[in-house]
Amino acid sequence: MKLLLVDDDALVLESLEILLSEDPSIVIAGKAEQGAQALSFLQNHPVDMVLLDIQMPVMDGIETLQRIRAEFPRVKILMLTTFADYRTLHRCLESGASGFLLKSDSTEKQILTIKAVHQGLPVISEQALRSFSEDQLFSDLKEREQEVLMQLAQGLSNKEIAIRLCMSEGTVRNMISVMLDKLDLRDRTQLAIAYWQRKSRGR
Repeated sequence: MKLLLVDDDALVLESLEILLSEDPSIVIAGKAEQGAQALSFLQNHPVDMVLLDIQMPVMDGIETLQRIRAEFPRVKILMLTTFADYRTLHRCLESGASGFLLKSDSTEKQILTIKAVHQGLPVISEQALRSFSEDQLFSDLKEREQEVLMQLAQGLSNKEIAIRLCMSEGTVRNMISVMLDKLDLRDRTQLAIAYWQRKSRGR
Protein backbone atom coordinates (compact mmCIF):
# COMPACT_ATOMS: atom_id res chain seq x y z
CA MET A 1 0.00 0.00 0.00
CA LYS A 2 1.17 3.54 -0.75
CA LEU A 3 1.22 5.81 2.30
CA LEU A 4 1.57 9.59 2.61
CA LEU A 5 2.93 10.83 5.96
CA VAL A 6 1.81 14.27 7.13
CA ASP A 7 3.26 15.87 10.26
CA ASP A 8 4.70 19.31 10.96
CA ASP A 9 7.64 17.75 12.85
CA ALA A 10 10.38 16.65 10.44
CA LEU A 11 11.86 14.28 13.03
CA VAL A 12 8.52 12.54 13.47
CA LEU A 13 8.23 12.13 9.70
CA GLU A 14 11.70 10.66 9.49
CA SER A 15 11.06 8.26 12.37
CA LEU A 16 7.74 7.12 10.93
CA GLU A 17 9.30 6.53 7.54
CA ILE A 18 12.10 4.41 9.01
CA LEU A 19 9.86 2.38 11.32
CA LEU A 20 6.95 1.80 8.97
CA SER A 21 9.21 0.93 6.04
CA GLU A 22 10.31 -2.15 7.95
CA ASP A 23 7.08 -3.77 6.78
CA PRO A 24 7.45 -4.82 3.13
CA SER A 25 3.77 -4.21 2.39
CA ILE A 26 4.06 -0.50 3.20
CA VAL A 27 5.53 1.96 0.71
CA ILE A 28 6.10 5.52 1.89
CA ALA A 29 4.96 7.41 -1.20
CA GLY A 30 5.77 10.82 0.24
CA LYS A 31 5.98 13.14 3.22
CA ALA A 32 4.45 16.55 3.92
CA GLU A 33 4.81 18.99 6.79
CA GLN A 34 1.65 21.01 6.09
CA GLY A 35 -1.90 20.32 4.99
CA ALA A 36 -1.50 22.31 1.77
CA GLN A 37 1.59 20.27 0.86
CA ALA A 38 -0.36 17.08 1.44
CA LEU A 39 -3.16 18.20 -0.87
CA SER A 40 -0.67 19.22 -3.54
CA PHE A 41 1.06 15.86 -3.30
CA LEU A 42 -2.22 13.96 -3.64
CA GLN A 43 -3.06 15.85 -6.82
CA ASN A 44 0.02 14.43 -8.50
CA HIS A 45 0.66 11.06 -6.86
CA PRO A 46 -1.52 7.96 -6.32
CA VAL A 47 -1.86 7.21 -2.60
CA ASP A 48 -3.91 4.58 -0.77
CA MET A 49 -3.78 6.12 2.67
CA VAL A 50 -2.75 9.27 4.51
CA LEU A 51 -1.31 9.11 8.01
CA LEU A 52 -2.31 12.58 9.20
CA ASP A 53 -1.23 14.51 12.28
CA ILE A 54 -3.97 16.55 13.95
CA GLN A 55 -1.95 19.41 15.43
CA MET A 56 -0.42 21.37 12.54
CA PRO A 57 0.01 25.11 11.87
CA VAL A 58 -1.81 27.05 9.12
CA MET A 59 -4.17 24.19 8.17
CA ASP A 60 -4.74 21.76 11.03
CA GLY A 61 -5.28 18.05 10.62
CA ILE A 62 -9.05 18.18 10.84
CA GLU A 63 -9.34 20.83 8.11
CA THR A 64 -6.86 18.86 6.02
CA LEU A 65 -8.91 15.72 6.63
CA GLN A 66 -12.06 17.46 5.43
CA ARG A 67 -10.33 18.75 2.30
CA ILE A 68 -8.88 15.35 1.46
CA ARG A 69 -12.25 13.65 1.95
CA ALA A 70 -13.88 16.18 -0.38
CA GLU A 71 -11.23 16.07 -3.10
CA PHE A 72 -9.97 12.48 -2.82
CA PRO A 73 -12.84 10.40 -1.39
CA ARG A 74 -11.18 7.05 -2.12
CA VAL A 75 -8.10 7.83 -0.01
CA LYS A 76 -8.30 6.43 3.51
CA ILE A 77 -7.18 8.72 6.31
CA LEU A 78 -5.71 7.58 9.58
CA MET A 79 -5.39 10.28 12.22
CA LEU A 80 -2.22 10.41 14.30
CA THR A 81 -1.72 12.46 17.44
CA THR A 82 0.16 12.64 20.73
CA PHE A 83 -3.02 12.84 22.81
CA ALA A 84 -6.60 11.66 22.75
CA ASP A 85 -9.69 13.50 23.93
CA TYR A 86 -13.29 12.80 23.05
CA ARG A 87 -13.88 16.14 21.29
CA THR A 88 -10.98 15.60 18.92
CA LEU A 89 -11.94 11.99 18.30
CA HIS A 90 -15.55 12.95 17.66
CA ARG A 91 -14.57 15.69 15.18
CA CYS A 92 -12.24 13.35 13.32
CA LEU A 93 -14.86 10.63 12.99
CA GLU A 94 -17.55 13.13 12.00
CA SER A 95 -15.19 14.48 9.30
CA GLY A 96 -14.66 11.04 7.81
CA ALA A 97 -11.49 9.67 9.39
CA SER A 98 -10.96 5.96 8.75
CA GLY A 99 -9.09 5.40 11.98
CA PHE A 100 -7.35 6.97 14.92
CA LEU A 101 -4.13 6.04 16.72
CA LEU A 102 -1.63 7.60 19.08
CA LYS A 103 2.02 8.37 18.47
CA SER A 104 2.68 6.54 21.72
CA ASP A 105 1.33 3.31 20.21
CA SER A 106 4.01 0.74 19.43
CA THR A 107 5.24 0.45 15.86
CA GLU A 108 3.72 -3.03 15.69
CA LYS A 109 0.32 -1.68 16.69
CA GLN A 110 0.60 1.21 14.23
CA ILE A 111 1.39 -1.18 11.38
CA LEU A 112 -1.49 -3.49 12.33
CA THR A 113 -3.82 -0.48 12.45
CA ILE A 114 -2.63 0.77 9.06
CA LYS A 115 -3.22 -2.67 7.51
CA ALA A 116 -6.67 -2.96 9.07
CA VAL A 117 -7.73 0.46 7.80
CA HIS A 118 -6.34 -0.37 4.36
CA GLN A 119 -8.62 -3.40 4.33
CA GLY A 120 -11.60 -1.20 5.06
CA LEU A 121 -11.92 -1.69 8.80
CA PRO A 122 -12.40 1.45 10.92
CA VAL A 123 -9.86 1.24 13.75
CA ILE A 124 -9.40 3.38 16.86
CA SER A 125 -6.52 3.00 19.29
CA GLU A 126 -7.73 1.40 22.52
CA GLN A 127 -6.36 4.31 24.55
CA ALA A 128 -8.08 6.82 22.29
CA LEU A 129 -11.30 4.84 22.46
CA ARG A 130 -11.25 4.86 26.25
CA SER A 131 -11.05 8.65 26.15
CA PHE A 132 -14.31 8.65 24.20
CA SER A 133 -16.34 6.95 26.93
CA GLU A 134 -19.80 8.36 27.49
CA ASP A 135 -18.99 9.03 31.12
CA GLN A 136 -16.24 11.43 30.07
CA LEU A 137 -18.46 12.90 27.41
CA PHE A 138 -21.03 14.00 29.97
CA SER A 139 -18.68 14.73 32.87
CA ASP A 140 -18.22 18.31 31.66
CA LEU A 141 -21.92 19.07 32.13
CA LYS A 142 -23.09 20.78 35.28
CA GLU A 143 -25.99 19.31 37.24
CA ARG A 144 -28.43 21.92 35.91
CA GLU A 145 -27.29 21.25 32.36
CA GLN A 146 -27.87 17.54 32.89
CA GLU A 147 -31.42 18.33 33.99
CA VAL A 148 -32.04 20.41 30.87
CA LEU A 149 -30.56 17.67 28.69
CA MET A 150 -32.86 15.06 30.24
CA GLN A 151 -35.93 17.19 29.45
CA LEU A 152 -34.67 17.96 25.95
CA ALA A 153 -34.22 14.23 25.32
CA GLN A 154 -37.88 13.72 26.25
CA GLY A 155 -38.80 15.95 23.31
CA LEU A 156 -39.75 19.06 25.28
CA SER A 157 -39.41 22.49 23.71
CA ASN A 158 -37.32 25.26 25.29
CA LYS A 159 -40.49 26.83 26.63
CA GLU A 160 -41.71 23.57 28.16
CA ILE A 161 -38.29 22.93 29.72
CA ALA A 162 -38.26 26.45 31.15
CA ILE A 163 -41.66 25.97 32.77
CA ARG A 164 -40.83 22.53 34.17
CA LEU A 165 -37.48 23.61 35.63
CA CYS A 166 -38.59 27.09 36.70
CA MET A 167 -36.15 28.85 34.42
CA SER A 168 -36.42 31.52 31.76
CA GLU A 169 -36.65 30.37 28.17
CA GLY A 170 -33.55 32.41 27.36
CA THR A 171 -31.56 30.58 30.04
CA VAL A 172 -32.60 27.23 28.63
CA ARG A 173 -31.59 28.33 25.15
CA ASN A 174 -28.20 29.52 26.40
CA MET A 175 -27.60 26.31 28.35
CA ILE A 176 -28.32 24.19 25.28
CA SER A 177 -25.86 26.30 23.31
CA VAL A 178 -23.23 25.77 26.01
CA MET A 179 -23.84 22.00 26.00
CA LEU A 180 -23.50 21.83 22.24
CA ASP A 181 -20.16 23.59 22.53
CA LYS A 182 -18.95 21.40 25.40
CA LEU A 183 -19.88 18.16 23.65
CA ASP A 184 -18.92 19.39 20.16
CA LEU A 185 -22.36 18.54 18.73
CA ARG A 186 -24.29 20.36 16.04
CA ASP A 187 -27.87 20.55 17.25
CA ARG A 188 -30.41 19.44 19.87
CA THR A 189 -31.16 16.27 17.92
CA GLN A 190 -27.56 15.12 18.35
CA LEU A 191 -27.80 16.03 22.04
CA ALA A 192 -30.86 13.84 22.44
CA ILE A 193 -29.24 10.95 20.56
CA ALA A 194 -26.13 11.17 22.74
CA TYR A 195 -28.30 11.14 25.86
CA TRP A 196 -30.25 8.04 24.84
CA GLN A 197 -27.13 6.22 23.70
CA ARG A 198 -25.71 6.80 27.14
CA LYS A 199 -28.92 5.58 28.78
CA SER A 200 -28.98 2.46 26.61
CA ARG A 201 -25.59 1.54 28.01
CA GLY A 202 -26.94 1.77 31.54
CA ARG A 203 -25.07 4.92 32.49
